[in-house]
Amino acid sequence: MDDATAIYRIRKLWPADYGAFRRHLLRLDAETRLARFGTAVNDSFLEAYADTAKRIGTVIYGAFIGREMYASAELRAIHPLGDTMAEAAFAVEKDHQKHGLGSALMDRIITAAQNRGIGQLHMICMRENSRMQRLARKFGARLKIDQGEATGEIEPAHPTPLSLLDEAMHDTTDFVTAVMDWPRRYAA
Repeated sequence: MDDATAIYRIRKLWPADYGAFRRHLLRLDAETRLARFGTAVNDSFLEAYADTAKRIGTVIYGAFIGREMYASAELRAIHPLGDTMAEAAFAVEKDHQKHGLGSALMDRIITAAQNRGIGQLHMICMRENSRMQRLARKFGARLKIDQGEATGEIEPAHPTPLSLLDEAMHDTTDFVTAVMDWPRRYAA
């Protein structure tokens, strides 16, 4: 983790964090919304989308400074009932880009996918989104560029005792951190 990334806490979202996820999405500028969703989206769309964070088969990590979230990475099962394919999606607010958050979040997403037995992790971005393509390549994704989009696929390793321990330790510290933030989050 570089010095710029050190000011952020990368952690899994818990139910008390859904409001932070919603606020994060609503702060995305038009260009970042387009890069994340592949089309122009309005606030109403983002409000509805934020509610999907509660779905079974969804794991979301965020980059926090204090109680606010400025970047997100989502692991979403493509078919929540027992499928081994999932999608990884990322959004980093404009003022928080170029700090290594994508790499830190991707590392957590890949471990989560590995520990859930995901055999294929898919990423889709616009053809012009070179930063997302670099991130995908950095983590070993096979990329295909076709018409207006680029698709990447990563095959996570099988779960290991070490990968399970890694996620369990992160989850424990993530939860403690979230609980410690809780009184400040709701005091205002």
